Amino acid sequence: MLLQLEPIIMSTMAEATGKTFWMPEAASSVAGQIDWILEFINIISYVFLAIITVVLVWFAVKYRRDPNEHAVSAEGPTHGLALELTWTIIPTGLLVVIFWVGMVGYIDLRESPTDSYEVSVTAQQWSWSFNHPEYGVIEGNELHVPLDRPVRLIMGSADVLHSLFVPAFRVKQDIVPGRYTTLWFTAIKPGSYQLYCAEYCGKDHSKMLAMVHVLPEDEFQATMGKLAREYEDLPDADLPVYALTRLYNRCSSCHTLDGSNSTGPSFKGLWERTKTGDVVFTNGKTLKDYMGSGGDHEVPENYIRESILNPGKLIRENYANVMPNNFASQLKPRQVEALVLMMKNLDKLADEGWISEDGKVQTPEQPAADSSASVDPGATEEGG
Repeated sequence: MLLQLEPIIMSTMAEATGKTFWMPEAASSVAGQIDWILEFINIISYVFLAIITVVLVWFAVKYRRDPNEHAVSAEGPTHGLALELTWTIIPTGLLVVIFWVGMVGYIDLRESPTDSYEVSVTAQQWSWSFNHPEYGVIEGNELHVPLDRPVRLIMGSADVLHSLFVPAFRVKQDIVPGRYTTLWFTAIKPGSYQLYCAEYCGKDHSKMLAMVHVLPEDEFQATMGKLAREYEDLPDADLPVYALTRLYNRCSSCHTLDGSNSTGPSFKGLWERTKTGDVVFTNGKTLKDYMGSGGDHEVPENYIRESILNPGKLIRENYANVMPNNFASQLKPRQVEALVLMMKNLDKLADEGWISEDGKVQTPEQPAADSSASVDPGATEEGG
């Protein structure tokens, strides 16, 4: 029986299907097998529910006690070997089948193919970082993967317990601090799929989202090449828009653009507060105490840069030291420069339509003919 089931199961493994009542869209090579197991267990449950319900009702009617009868007969069957063997052997056989098909799928998911494309994943409160060593590309809250090619994720946590879950791929794996865990998948349908953290990891756990973009091999190669050099080829005037549209998603889970409170200070008005030094720290000092000739932050740009690379040195009043220290290894110097320029030109970016009224990043409907003209990458604290 088990050998007869195997071809049926394996034939469903490479089929991309639409979402069903129970499951979302299936878009990986293992999704069909997992869905088959779920449907198999559901059918068994439906069949036994129907049988037990019918027998229960029949027995309740047939053997109901006459309210006028007070005597209870002591005679009646006390043992039925055939019945007991039936309700023992059949469920046991079904459990063996369920265990077998589940174990086959589990073993397949534990051992990735040797030619898998590897991505290093860092989970942290409350964002995802995806490192492509083959291309020297690091993505934040976005992951591009090739179509019809095994992808192996090597995952670690920078703080607490997390769990990476992509429902469309039917894969999920806990990410434990202090060790590496892995999972793999082969995406068989191009498109964009939601990635979740499936382990409660703190206040903004529900915002710890990312998107997985599945691209045909040629498009994937072109995208990786573009991501590897996009910020290097940009003129300084275009860096603020690049930082807003490509880098801010790493910050968005803790820093808003509309002034609303979150885990970290809002970026709205940050540059004005920084220029004037009106930033109070938990040590009782203000940014003014560190500015000026000979200070740690002679110009405002120094404070923003160090807040990105060494966030624990000075902590804003009313905020905790929860920002990870690993951005220094994730961001290239020019990307840090782009983030600083984004802070300085945030109001102009909002005026040009790159930021909506509710603080969401968007593409302007009619961008200015030369949006770079309003961006001053060389502005200092006097001219910014």
